Amino acid sequence: MIRITPIQTGTVSIRPHHYCGEAGRSPLGRKIDMMRDKDWLENLPIYTYLIEHPEGNFLVDSGDTAENSSKAYLPRWHPFFQHHVLVKVAPGEEAGDQLRAMGLNPAKDLKGVILTHMHHDHAGGLHYFPHTPIYVSRENFMLANSFRGTILGCLPMHFPKWFAPVLVDLTDEPCGPFPQSYPITRDKRILLVPTPGHMRGHLSVVVRTPDVTYMLAGDATYDQGLLLEELVDGVTYDVATSTDTLKKIRALGIEEPTILLPAHDRNAVERLGSGLILPRS
Repeated sequence: MIRITPIQTGTVSIRPHHYCGEAGRSPLGRKIDMMRDKDWLENLPIYTYLIEHPEGNFLVDSGDTAENSSKAYLPRWHPFFQHHVLVKVAPGEEAGDQLRAMGLNPAKDLKGVILTHMHHDHAGGLHYFPHTPIYVSRENFMLANSFRGTILGCLPMHFPKWFAPVLVDLTDEPCGPFPQSYPITRDKRILLVPTPGHMRGHLSVVVRTPDVTYMLAGDATYDQGLLLEELVDGVTYDVATSTDTLKKIRALGIEEPTILLPAHDRNAVERLGSGLILPRS
């Protein structure tokens, strides 16, 4: 039996143009729009997802840390971190604390942690998993550990000193509409697929069960409505690449019954509970 449990590690508030860029705007133009925004889109959830699989427990993303609620944790020179994102993670809301509350030891009871990408709200809880294999794409890891990665929203100065992840190089075995994949489990029911656009090397996690497929999409899209309308966020490095990713996720939902579970979708828990799949026409 395979079961997926969402774990909310606090909330994040972002600017409206961060959430969804305007049609026709370039990646640079979208970021300028985001920086000019006066309003906030408040309190989006920060979800990690626990996958219980016969081969072991896997966590998708590590969530953020309560330390990120303090401005002192963030680079003071960085306008995005100082003025355009607001993380609220209370003590006890971190992924490791919540796993313990579920009866799991985060240092011992996980077969693996899978990072869709290494933005701060997805890689902020890594310190709980020093003895667990942590999977991330090679491309994303190299970017996140550079100064450019910091510019783009990563915090490599806070990655644990012991952090040496399993660097994923995708193989040419297709998974539905995705031309490449990487199996996490021997039965290939948990697969990584490429979903670039939000960040280079971004991966999503496909979980196949006999009845339904789950698409744990990270930040490939922020919610199902944006996906269905093929609307791209303000963070994208290439609008066409992001749009192609959205089309592939949509195509997967047409090929097989699929429940979409992004990291910041307010309706993800309800869809999961009710078994609401992506429209198939």
